[in-house]
Amino acid sequence: MRRTAPTAPARPLPPAPRAGSGRPPHPGRPRRADHPERGRPARRCPHGRSATGLMATTVAGYRLLALLRRRGCQNVFRAQGPDGRRAALKTTCQEAAPDVLARALNEGHGLRAAAPHPYTADLLDEGFHHGLHYLAVDWQRGPTLHQLLDHLDRSMAAWSPGSAEFFLHLAVALCHALDGLHHHGVVHADLSPRNIVLGHGRTLALIDLDSCVRQDDPAAGTLNRCATTAYAAPECLAPRPRPVPTGASDQYSVAAILYRVLQQRHHLPGTADRTRAREDRLSRPPRPVTGWPAVTWPRLGPTLDRALAPDPADRHPGTGDFTSCLRHALTLTGDRP
Repeated sequence: MRRTAPTAPARPLPPAPRAGSGRPPHPGRPRRADHPERGRPARRCPHGRSATGLMATTVAGYRLLALLRRRGCQNVFRAQGPDGRRAALKTTCQEAAPDVLARALNEGHGLRAAAPHPYTADLLDEGFHHGLHYLAVDWQRGPTLHQLLDHLDRSMAAWSPGSAEFFLHLAVALCHALDGLHHHGVVHADLSPRNIVLGHGRTLALIDLDSCVRQDDPAAGTLNRCATTAYAAPECLAPRPRPVPTGASDQYSVAAILYRVLQQRHHLPGTADRTRAREDRLSRPPRPVTGWPAVTWPRLGPTLDRALAPDPADRHPGTGDFTSCLRHALTLTGDRP
């Protein structure tokens, strides 16, 4: 019998704490934490379908309003549908590398499997148009968590009622969204701050499911998936052919994201080299939770440490268990700094 997502409503996130609160970063210190997650440089499409040229056309009735991302044969646009509805439109050349096209098709399958999940965008349309594969999803208003990291690095550096409340609701909302996705038989497999949108209504949405794993997909092991090195579980950085990501892989990524937001640095020293990053994850324990979060939530560190275990079998038994432990850790408060 097909399982359904939890029926609890989306819990709104409180406003992000004010930028003026907390300790500003050292003026001469570079932002070290995000070096491993820099996007790949934009490359021109070798088949002559430039993003600028596409902007002057319509794709399957969608009018392209702005270019959001360009990566070789794949572009993402803000668009307007034939019915006037705003959408995010991802286009991929049919002549693109097989792995790139396979991931684009996989995203459509993943969105259909996840529907009607309240924490993912609705799939509006998918198909082929004049040599392009296109995927249109409902537009998600609001910034990504990645776009807020600079602001959060300042506001989370010192305790304030706003910073503590923001983190508490972010952690619970993110785990609840992931739990619902797993209940639909879908593993995201590439969670990072770039793939989390904090919406206009202060709700949360998971985007970019092109590397997702569907429970009912017999060919799940054949897809060449991408993973953001800074947040990926060690099994997702293994040499190819890699193991198929599981819910435990998503659990690791969520813990790495929460640590990054809370401590203004990654759980392990960052490196852009996947082989070295995987070796570090397998051989080194994560950095401890320090500062005001360790004083305020004494059980939070052990809860994140278990989710960041190198062996998936040593992590929390399931996403629901991780969510329960996280709620418990954030409820048992210690002294206020």
